[in-house]
Amino acid sequence: MSNASFAEFERTFLAHQQSWLRAATTTKECLAIKRRTAEDILLGAYGRECTWKEFSRALRRTEKLAYDNVGRRAHVACLFAMTANQFPDQADRARRKLDDAERRLLLLRRDNPTRMEFLEEISRIRRMARWKAPGSLAS
Repeated sequence: MSNASFAEFERTFLAHQQSWLRAATTTKECLAIKRRTAEDILLGAYGRECTWKEFSRALRRTEKLAYDNVGRRAHVACLFAMTANQFPDQADRARRKLDDAERRLLLLRRDNPTRMEFLEEISRIRRMARWKAPGSLAS
């Protein structure tokens, strides 16, 4: 699957999603399947350095289905933020999404592993992009 075009990759995942949905027994399970599939497709779009049209379609799909936890929201925000060089006209939107994910992570308990992992990742992405943290003073 790694050499497949994004269109082939997406079609394959959506076909698998249909078979998984047929096996699902609850609405909650169906939503979880759709969310995971959407996140996998977004990750594939990121890894294949797709066009904005392809990446934004995958991003919209994840946003439409929402997130079942803060870690998944942070993961999507991190993927989007890492495309800032590839899609410079979307950098402000990616930064806002990253800032929002960080705010939500900060609401978790300090010893929460998800909080610690993603705050470190957000910090790393900000350093790479040379973005200041929200509320920090410009030097």
